[in-house]
Amino acid sequence: MGKNKLGKAPAFQFYASDFLSDINVTTMTMAQRGMYITLLAFEWIEGSLPKDLLKLRILCGNHSDFDSDWQIVRNCFIEKEGRLYNNRLETERGNMIAYRERMSANGRKGAETRWQSHSKAIAKPSNKEVEEEVVVRSKRINVKKEYTDEFLNEFWTIYPRSDNRKRALDKYISARKKGVDKEKIISGLKNYIKYWKAKNTEPQYIPMASTWLTQERWSDELMFNDGGVQNINIPVKQDWMCLECGHEKTTDTKELDDNEKLCSECKEGFYETKRMAMLERSLIEADNARRQNTGQQVTATGKPKLERQTQPQNQGSSGGSSTKLSDVLQGFGV
Repeated sequence: MGKNKLGKAPAFQFYASDFLSDINVTTMTMAQRGMYITLLAFEWIEGSLPKDLLKLRILCGNHSDFDSDWQIVRNCFIEKEGRLYNNRLETERGNMIAYRERMSANGRKGAETRWQSHSKAIAKPSNKEVEEEVVVRSKRINVKKEYTDEFLNEFWTIYPRSDNRKRALDKYISARKKGVDKEKIISGLKNYIKYWKAKNTEPQYIPMASTWLTQERWSDELMFNDGGVQNINIPVKQDWMCLECGHEKTTDTKELDDNEKLCSECKEGFYETKRMAMLERSLIEADNARRQNTGQQVTATGKPKLERQTQPQNQGSSGGSSTKLSDVLQGFGV
């Protein structure tokens, strides 16, 4: 086995219940789930994923339905500084780093304790330092107790699922320590409860509370209509390119109507997704390079480009046959 890249951990925590109850995962096909897990593995190893779709297609083994499946899987990733990240995976990465740092600190502390037992050269802390440490610890205990009471009395009592309370409590306290307002969390949960009720969501498809908190679901925008939740508002942008002239346009839909597929610029070519059009053009250029020796080229539509050949026209009547209508009629004596 090869050596770990940059000393990174070779594995990450995979919580099966959280994964299967994620609303994004439950709507995926098995092929899309395979793409999702594969990309998570590459992100864990490399630290992030490339934004370029051609590279992502290669990472997914040149999956034949990559373009359509990516439209679903892409909802599980966010873009940051030109790279793609999965929020949950990066949270687990941070937890693992913090755990390793704690273990390292405990190891150093233990070594210092063992060393001090054999030496009297270390000065004792002053009374002021001891008092300050006591105050800090007291504040930490009070804050944790406040957040725990909030969780038990206002959050946990209304959450539809009651499994893995300890982990959910840890995630709630973590969110509050990061500065997330309590009212924002509770309000977001109440909105989701309305959504689940309106959709008649079965309990097994509702995420665990720890998952809901880790993914910061309180920030999701839910569209209400007539007092009920209709759908989650997810903006969609799609780039298109004409294969014939290279004209580009952007739409708010993933598909084009028949009357929108014809290029508005050259009126001859048809729009494809920009990534697919660029891929086809690169393949055509490579094919043309191979055909240079034979003198045959391929057009942007993939058809061979044929050279026009001029044929000498027969003049006079010697050995030639006329195709004019008057000559034909004259031959019949008309």
